[in-house]
Amino acid sequence: MNFNRSISKAASRQKLGGWTLLEMMISIVTGILMMTCLCTVFIFMNRNLNATANYEELDRQSRNAIDIMTRDIRQAGGLTNFTTSLLQFTNQDGSLLQYKWDTTNSLTYTNASTANGGPFGGTLLKGCSYLKFSIFQRNPSNGTTMDFWPAATPDKAKVILINLVASRTNYTSLTNSESVQTAKVVLRN
Repeated sequence: MNFNRSISKAASRQKLGGWTLLEMMISIVTGILMMTCLCTVFIFMNRNLNATANYEELDRQSRNAIDIMTRDIRQAGGLTNFTTSLLQFTNQDGSLLQYKWDTTNSLTYTNASTANGGPFGGTLLKGCSYLKFSIFQRNPSNGTTMDFWPAATPDKAKVILINLVASRTNYTSLTNSESVQTAKVVLRN
């Protein structure tokens, strides 16, 4: 029997059968690096998706608030009281319509009209970090179509300018989302 031949076959099987310690360590480190990269990409994509959803929800709430204000103001009888953070109207039935921005960053409203199943009221928008009402006359200034002369008194006001900024902190990434809304509302009456 050839003893040298059987030793060389066993040695060649041993070389093909397993990994060395160095090969195993390189494979493990490469796998760890790949998993770290995948986890990092997943975390950043998740944060971005959460921030986008937070902004979309905040923008939807801001637009809803502007839509409700626009609908009610257009149907109001007239403006009775005005400051940069308060609007008070008289509805067609003589009841109160009021929008007020307070120090808790909330925009609240009261609509005492019973015409459409009311009265309504409550918080219209939370997280409203800036709000400013401005009043203008209906006639445009200097031959333009969208620039109006400021109204001297609330009874002369026919255009209400609403500027608001709503912001909210995203709960997962602690970043702020901001929604800026502006509307010019013309009183119909």
